[in-house]
Amino acid sequence: MLISEAKTLIGQTVALTYTDRTGKEYTEVTEIYDVAFIPLYGPCMITDSGEVRLDRVLVYEMAEYEYRTAA
Repeated sequence: MLISEAKTLIGQTVALTYTDRTGKEYTEVTEIYDVAFIPLYGPCMITDSGEVRLDRVLVYEMAEYEYRTAA
């Protein structure tokens, strides 16, 4: 994923699929706060669940929520 593509997702809630350093895949629904360059890691997405390196992002799609009121 390129930095320019990642910056279009700032403020969005997405279902993000990425790999860790061992190659294990994770999928999380997370909000993207910022995209920044972090020394020793490179370009990363700053999310509510932590930092995700852009070169480890496999797939993302917009998350849809259905809001319900308590009965």
